[in-house]
Amino acid sequence: MVVLTVIAGGLTPQSAAAEDAPAPLPVTAQGMAAKAYFPPTSHTLSGSLLNSWMDTGLMIIGYPISEPVQEKGRTVQYFERSRLEVWPEHAGTKWEVQGTLLGTWLAEQRYGATRNHPAFTPLPVGSTSDNPDRVIFPETMHSLAYSFKKYWDQNGGLWQFGFPISEEFQEDGYTVQYFERARFEWHPEFAGTQFEVLLGLLGNDYAKDMKIPTNPVAQPADALIYDAGVFNPQIASAFRNGTGMWWARVSTDAVSIRTAPRADAPSMDVVYNRRPIAIHAVVKGDVREGSDAWYLTDNYGYVPAVYVSPLVLNTPPQTFSGHWVDVNLSQFYAVAYNGSTPTYVAIIAAGRDGKTPIGVFNVQYQVRSEIMDSATVGIPHGSPGWYYLENVEYTQYFLAGGYALHGNYWTPEANFGGFTSNGCVGLMNPDAAYFWNWLNPGDVVSIHF
Repeated sequence: MVVLTVIAGGLTPQSAAAEDAPAPLPVTAQGMAAKAYFPPTSHTLSGSLLNSWMDTGLMIIGYPISEPVQEKGRTVQYFERSRLEVWPEHAGTKWEVQGTLLGTWLAEQRYGATRNHPAFTPLPVGSTSDNPDRVIFPETMHSLAYSFKKYWDQNGGLWQFGFPISEEFQEDGYTVQYFERARFEWHPEFAGTQFEVLLGLLGNDYAKDMKIPTNPVAQPADALIYDAGVFNPQIASAFRNGTGMWWARVSTDAVSIRTAPRADAPSMDVVYNRRPIAIHAVVKGDVREGSDAWYLTDNYGYVPAVYVSPLVLNTPPQTFSGHWVDVNLSQFYAVAYNGSTPTYVAIIAAGRDGKTPIGVFNVQYQVRSEIMDSATVGIPHGSPGWYYLENVEYTQYFLAGGYALHGNYWTPEANFGGFTSNGCVGLMNPDAAYFWNWLNPGDVVSIHF
């Protein structure tokens, strides 16, 4: 059982029995769950095949219809529209996973080895096109034009589909064209949408012809239900500082951190939109919004993965030596840097109506705890914008007129990540304490949009 105590906006674990905690699931080197399960077809993806599928997408490859199998010494997997082959000798390149030449296979299945149909007859050698919407490929002496050319260009081109091996023609009630790895179908009823060009289900056809087992399999214990937000390539670019696998930000209005990965588990805390969270592990729990993925956060708390997304920081416009802080008024984050290396990130409250100054400043002096009285900066009591705040902690002044980084206990946490202050950069007290210890007088505070 886990017993937790709320202290200054944070959570401190007092005890934890290992047997009560769900086992972390395998993750990739980037910290993303390593295996995905697809309920529509009840099959799994992992490794380079999962990476290739995420890069290419459902509309081009389709769902997996088999588990990985060994054929002629190579790992392959069947999909509705494709058959993918793993080429470990090309690891680290886009050729590590390649699509089988299913367009060539289907053409021979339907029209024989000589492809006995006029559409497969190559154009005369030396043929050219003066139409910018039509290109002729000398490798196969076939042309590509209009909607098919646009789709080919925008979805991987030669690497994804191979060369055209036919001209356009009528087949199965559609205008189609064959490529080495695919067959394009034109659907004028969907003109102007992503469904105007669809790919034939050649993977289904080939699996049936090869008698490949496509029976559904149960979800493995080490696999999570596929969700695009959970299996997100941006995890590779997420902020990291050694305190977790990577950092996320809350992507909904608010979400509860719970003592276990269950919707009925006690809530330990509520975190609000854009709040940074360190992710320590991926576990399986209750299904939320179609996903059973939960993340283990700081202090033994769990959050449904569908309610957070990777925290990818904008690159600062310039960097400085030593310890300094970058304040981004577009993302509403303050980031502690050591040279060019980010070490900590916190959500901020910034000045209304452009009151937070923009530029490069230096910490002038620091005050551990104080009363902030607007009268000291020329705003008398009772006038618009006046304030009188006791016990303001961790104040670091960087510009005359009272502009500072400091703890802000009077703004509700839900309102952080917006323009709510009189011009200072407000931080939750635990975050303000970090920056207090990070900076010294003379250190840089860079503020920008």
